[in-house]
Amino acid sequence: MSDSMSPSQNQNPNHKDSEAVARAWLATIPEEVKTLTMAEFESWVHSNNASLPHEIRSMPPSQLYEILTQNSMPTQEKDTNPGDNPARFQRTDQWIPVYAWLELLDKDEVVKSKDISDWLTENPTVREQLCSRHSRYHLMHYIKKCHLKILKRREKKKGLDQASKATPLKVQKTVVTKPPTALPWNSPSNLPKDNDAYLAKRNEALRKFEILVELEKQLSTLFPKQ
Repeated sequence: MSDSMSPSQNQNPNHKDSEAVARAWLATIPEEVKTLTMAEFESWVHSNNASLPHEIRSMPPSQLYEILTQNSMPTQEKDTNPGDNPARFQRTDQWIPVYAWLELLDKDEVVKSKDISDWLTENPTVREQLCSRHSRYHLMHYIKKCHLKILKRREKKKGLDQASKATPLKVQKTVVTKPPTALPWNSPSNLPKDNDAYLAKRNEALRKFEILVELEKQLSTLFPKQ
C-alpha cells in the first residue's frame, strides 16, 4: 500500500515544513502588506524577492498568499478541511463584486457593519458564495480592511494631485487705454474770415497785442535806455 502513494504524499513532510517557515515569515511582514489583494501581494513579493529568505523565494507567491489568508482567518476557519475550498483563485474572484462596491462608495469613513449587511442582503449570490467559505466575523473584518485601504489610497492620490497641480495663473486682461480724445481746435487761420469765431479770436489777439504794447511803453518810462 505504501508503494501506491503519490509523489505529492511522499513530499508531504517537506511541504508542511515549508508551510511552517512561510507562516513564521508571514507573521513578521508589515501589517499593510497583510491586507493587500493577491495581485498586489504577488507584485510586492516580486519587488522584494532579493531580500527574501531562500525558502520563501522557492515558494510560489500564490501559495504564500493562500497561507497569509488562512492566517488572517478566525480559528474555526483555519480548522476547515482544505478539501472544502476548491480552487484557491476562485476565492479572489468572489471578492471582485465587493471590491467594486467599495470603490463606488462615496464615504470618507470606513463602511459600517450595517451597510455591509444591507449590501450582502441585496446581493444574495455573492453573500452565499462568501458565507460558504468565511464566517460573518471574517467577512465584516476583511471588507472593512479593504475599504480602509481604498480610503487611504484615495487620500494619498488626492494629495499627489493637489501637489502636482500648479497654482493656476490668473489671466490678466490687457486693457488698452485709449489716449484722451483731443477736443477739436480750429486755428483762426483755418476759419472763414466772415465766421463769428474767427472775428472773436482776432479781436482777442488784437487786445492782447495792445496790452503788451502799452505795458512796454510803461516799462520804457520806468527804465529808460542808457
